Amino acid sequence: MSRSAKGMRLQWTRRIIQAVSLFCLAEFSYYGIFRCPFAVPYVSCANCPVVQCPGKKLWLLVLLGILASGLLFGRAFCGYSCPVGMLNELFGKVAVFKGKISGGFARVAGFGKYLAALVCAYLFFAMHNPRWAVPIRTGEFIKSTLLTFEHAFPLWLARTFIVLGALLMGLLVPYFFCRFVCPTGGVLEVLKRFSLFRYRMADNCTDCGICNRVCGLETRPALDNCTNCGECKGACPVNAIELKGAAGSCAKQQTDG
Repeated sequence: MSRSAKGMRLQWTRRIIQAVSLFCLAEFSYYGIFRCPFAVPYVSCANCPVVQCPGKKLWLLVLLGILASGLLFGRAFCGYSCPVGMLNELFGKVAVFKGKISGGFARVAGFGKYLAALVCAYLFFAMHNPRWAVPIRTGEFIKSTLLTFEHAFPLWLARTFIVLGALLMGLLVPYFFCRFVCPTGGVLEVLKRFSLFRYRMADNCTDCGICNRVCGLETRPALDNCTNCGECKGACPVNAIELKGAAGSCAKQQTDG
């Protein structure tokens, strides 16, 4: 099978996984952003009075799945299963400033996701994840969302509008939320350093930069924001990108990273 055919098969596999994940997690994601009364959504579902949220049944399985995927494949959850990541991928197709945000600004802005993860950890562990909105337990889909906004505290509104603003920024800068804001991405980026499998650049890499140009997150294999989606693999003209285990060659990676 040719390199391009393998790359196409991988991307079709990713699309199928994305579709299944969207079916399973889209409503949970919606509730986390628009209905969850807690400061940090998705992590206190067992104690949440919003009985309509599917997260009451899914949250532990999802969290354990994200943790396991992070230890095995780094940020693969972002590229294969996250509904917000899929939305960012769609926005990235029409983003205005493709390839324009790089260098020092991108590196500094990239620390935003780690800062967001630290803030979430502080709110959860030190402040016991306070409620920033009055929980709307039941009701019609749209009406309940509007009631949540109506009875939310200023901090909840600020958090929600920051998230929505960062998502909409994806129409300007590709994957703005995933690259610079997402706390889950920040945690997975740390786990990626210890993950068992990741795409790596082999020693025959010629630094042509094609992998960076085809990547929606504008990165290279195993570097910051790489989600192991494998889209760059089929584009590499010298076949220098491979999914390898922790013991695989990483000479090129050490040079660039």
